[in-house]
Amino acid sequence: MPKQVSPFHSKTGEVYHIYSVCTAGISIKRGRKVKGKGNKKLCGACKDIRAGKRPR
Repeated sequence: MPKQVSPFHSKTGEVYHIYSVCTAGISIKRGRKVKGKGNKKLCGACKDIRAGKRPR
């Protein structure tokens, strides 16, 4: 199972991420990545990774 990291989100996004291997999280461009949950909901891909439904 992938290692969990501190929550992060995009300044303009609607979700936060908790896995560094999340494809949506990886696509956040430099300068737009922010630490924390930002009062947003968890990314669907990260939910699936946590549930063991997908490796990344």
